[in-house]
Amino acid sequence: MTEVTDLKLWDDNPSFIDLLGFDAVVEPIVQAIGKTDVDPLAIGVHSPWGGGKSTVLNLLEERLKDTRRYAVIRADPWQYDDQTDVRGSLIAEVLDQLGDKFKSDATTKGRISDLVARISWTRIGLALGKGALTMQWDTNQLIDAFTPRGRSDDKSMAGFKDAFQALVKGLPELDRVVVLVDDLDRCLPPAVMATLEGIKLFLAVPKMVFVLAADQEMVRDSIAVSLGETNRSGAFATRYLEKIVQLPVTLPRLAATDAEGYIGLLLARSEGANAEQISALAEHGASRRRLGISPLLADMDGLEWQPQKEFLDLSAQLAEGLSSDRLANPRQIKRFLNAFGVRSSVARSRGVTITPSALMKMLLLEDLHRTSFETLAAAAKSERTLLLRNWEDWARGVEGATLPENINADTAHWAASTPSLAEIDLSLYLDLAASLLNVRAGEETSDAVIRLVERLLGSGSAARDAALVELTGLGEGEQHAAMEFTLRQGRRLEDLDVLFEKTIQWAEKTPSLVSLVVDAASNFLLRLTPGTVVNMNGSANKTQYLPIVQRLVTTDGVDSMVVEAARMEIESSHGN
Repeated sequence: MTEVTDLKLWDDNPSFIDLLGFDAVVEPIVQAIGKTDVDPLAIGVHSPWGGGKSTVLNLLEERLKDTRRYAVIRADPWQYDDQTDVRGSLIAEVLDQLGDKFKSDATTKGRISDLVARISWTRIGLALGKGALTMQWDTNQLIDAFTPRGRSDDKSMAGFKDAFQALVKGLPELDRVVVLVDDLDRCLPPAVMATLEGIKLFLAVPKMVFVLAADQEMVRDSIAVSLGETNRSGAFATRYLEKIVQLPVTLPRLAATDAEGYIGLLLARSEGANAEQISALAEHGASRRRLGISPLLADMDGLEWQPQKEFLDLSAQLAEGLSSDRLANPRQIKRFLNAFGVRSSVARSRGVTITPSALMKMLLLEDLHRTSFETLAAAAKSERTLLLRNWEDWARGVEGATLPENINADTAHWAASTPSLAEIDLSLYLDLAASLLNVRAGEETSDAVIRLVERLLGSGSAARDAALVELTGLGEGEQHAAMEFTLRQGRRLEDLDVLFEKTIQWAEKTPSLVSLVVDAASNFLLRLTPGTVVNMNGSANKTQYLPIVQRLVTTDGVDSMVVEAARMEIESSHGN
């Protein structure tokens, strides 16, 4: 598979291109805005964190902005500088944006200025009350600022709603003012209440439409918190929100097909697709979605540009891994792809080679099943392949296969998915991932095995034989690690006779270890002894050692006695 070498990172900003099939949601909202059955109208666009609410607002703005019938206003209370007067900031923002849209209309401009002045006087009173203004005011000014005002007073908010209604009613050639309110669920409870109060008490007049993008449960909780801890606060919060929002719209959770298409569109940017090409891909996917055809990014021969198959395969793999999990929403998919890009870059810089599909599967394990990932990382390096094979066999229902110890049963879907990791050497990657996550990586050998190896290579034939019995009684994976550790001791030993005598005997008991002994003998070729040659030729595995014995005869620098022993063993093997 093509290696991902320049994977881009994705920001958290909402899209102005419909990558998720939100047209099915946007269209009924547009139709509702165009009807006057409910006037004023408040629409709630609901989804959990990262579900695409802001993108829906962007798509709505694109649909409405070129229609003279509508004035579209964006508001984001979470970003207001003055969090002490969120209500006033919201009203002022609506007035300010209306002023920009009708700046050539002197009458409208004058009415807006009068309403802004009311907001200003209210803020002065608020600031004085909180001691925020330290300038010197004379007595008459203070009395004027704090004097209660009637509805007709041009400094009073009491008559603001009537004046605002007159303003909106008189806006020329305009059917609706549409206010798109974003990030309400990010605000603290007082700001949430202030925003809703600003809409309900001052701005909810005929021809006004409010589209509130927020997690409904978080808004309810904010209302309840503002009311204090009472038995009725939860029920009241629900009724309060229902009183304000007449049309609730819940965004659908991403289906596997939509998630796959969305990931494919994101990865298309990694391949260098420009905005026009991504838009064409999105429209192609949308047309297939409307026809009920999947996958969405297929049969693209009619397009000027299309993604490589490798990237489409990655999209399908990630969608399958996330489809039934908490990550299946747009923002979290972006976060996962960012983690994938960073990890891929780190692996390359450390010289760790891993295919994108294997990396993605490992990241899914790390993210979704952390304790099972830690079990795999902590396993001895020689045991990891066997653990993965047993794990995958169990997940695929192979007869007799059992779930490995300390592996969560919830990993069945992950383990059964492609690619098979048991066929891939993951040791270097697992060590890297473990170091990045600060979890323990598998050690080569345990303290108990180290003591057994010391006895195996120590003095006293009885002690060596007893150690060999214990070593051959270990699991095959642990034996593999122990054999590798034992053979490495040859670097510090002056005489290799005992080392190869015992490892050759050991490999007779566990034939899968013969290749390790052969490799070690090849590395220590010039240090082998006549005794080792005899032991190799007398072993049940002598045919596997024969190439080593033959090399001793032909290699320069080998001791003459070793050469003679090798020649004699070769002749004896041929019956001479």
